[in-house]
Amino acid sequence: MTAKARITAIDRFIKGCREDGIYDDLNACCVMAGWDSLAGALTPLKGTAPTNSGLSNYDRGIGIAGDAASHLNANRANDVDPQDDKHLAVWMSKHHGRATTMAVIGCDVGTTGNSHLVTTTTNRFYRINFNTGFSVSDATTLTGLWGASRNAASTAFGRYGEQSVEVTDPSRTPVAAPISVFARGSVSFSDATLAFYSIGSSLGSDPATGLAALDARVSTLMADLRAIEEAGFDRDAIGYLRAVEEADGAFLETDVKVAINNLVTGLKADGLWESMASTCLLCGPRTLAGALVPLKGDAPTSYGFVEGDFDREGLAGDGTSYLDSNRANDADPQNDNHNAAWVTAAGNGVLLASSSSLDGQNYIDIISTPATRLLNRNNGTPSLQQVAGAAGAGLYGASRSVSTAFAYRTPQGSGTKTADSETTDARNVFVYARSDDGVTVSAQTTATIAFYSIGTSLDLAKLDSHISSYVTAIGAAI
Repeated sequence: MTAKARITAIDRFIKGCREDGIYDDLNACCVMAGWDSLAGALTPLKGTAPTNSGLSNYDRGIGIAGDAASHLNANRANDVDPQDDKHLAVWMSKHHGRATTMAVIGCDVGTTGNSHLVTTTTNRFYRINFNTGFSVSDATTLTGLWGASRNAASTAFGRYGEQSVEVTDPSRTPVAAPISVFARGSVSFSDATLAFYSIGSSLGSDPATGLAALDARVSTLMADLRAIEEAGFDRDAIGYLRAVEEADGAFLETDVKVAINNLVTGLKADGLWESMASTCLLCGPRTLAGALVPLKGDAPTSYGFVEGDFDREGLAGDGTSYLDSNRANDADPQNDNHNAAWVTAAGNGVLLASSSSLDGQNYIDIISTPATRLLNRNNGTPSLQQVAGAAGAGLYGASRSVSTAFAYRTPQGSGTKTADSETTDARNVFVYARSDDGVTVSAQTTATIAFYSIGTSLDLAKLDSHISSYVTAIGAAI
């Protein structure tokens, strides 16, 4: 079924390009996603196969990842296509970094007559057999098609992120250098992830229209290939994936998507999903913005966290920053609630809390004085319920389903604490901190958290099992 679906997707792409009158202009072209191996990704749709010089990180869902040191020789020289009848294009699943000059395709011999698509920290360059070349002040890092085309001696066109530019730039005799992908010649290497490239003649009589048509056809092809990878995925998982990818500004790897889908379906199968009213996966997405997209419920508000605090295996507390979950503690019933966090690196401080001094509060705090232990209240009095030996990586949680006691779980074990519940505190639950008086924030943790959940009562052991499997899968996927 998968092979047939891929054939259908490619057939749709080819037919669409023919309908648009641009297929014959794709003289050297590779679809670098959708296949089971890197060798398949480097099999040309048209033209000569590229020569791989060091690239190895391939994901069938999103393409080949550059490493800022390797490239493909497209085995098509810059001067094969006519001076005033030429295009270059790539489709990016993830934009490359911008700390230095990076190229996604092109050659780099001589100062005139070469062709390339390059970014610096602030500009985007489109050059097709150029004289002086043209650039756009543009520091965006979108996904999708990036291309340039010319069909006249006096002007050239560029396209990126559905934006088209036209600049007067007289052409020059094209240099005879080979065109590279993930670089320009053998310099300015990229770390972008690319799923498609094409080189050839101008895309029809109107290059701007031709680039737009190519953009639409390749975008549809990539959506078709992603749909094949996501066949049978849970609808809630797909909705979350799309939201994360939009926030990240990049597409997620296949194995990351599979891990997320497996988590969602597993939580549903064990009857946990409906109890998780406010939940974030703080590991897996590519960026802090992606990590703060809620799996369920409202998005948290971040106070103090910066991109450097996040890596794909968790968000590290720094002792000052915290999240407001934007879920009130009394949104869940007094005797039907849970709070839980998965910690990848333990540290002193509050993991989740609604307050520290009121009756009916939720509160999970790791401290190490005089000995490492977990302090826990679950809609109880300010009197602390302590669990010894609570340091380490894993799930920390509390769940109450009766008025007289609550269940707890830590990486060292689980049990039940006898503690009567009280009328529920109405303050929002914070993550990485507590609110002493509704205004002052304190006890911010230095722990690294990969997941948190707030909601009604649930089986902590089952939650532990599913989150453990997810964290392990993400570690393997990235």
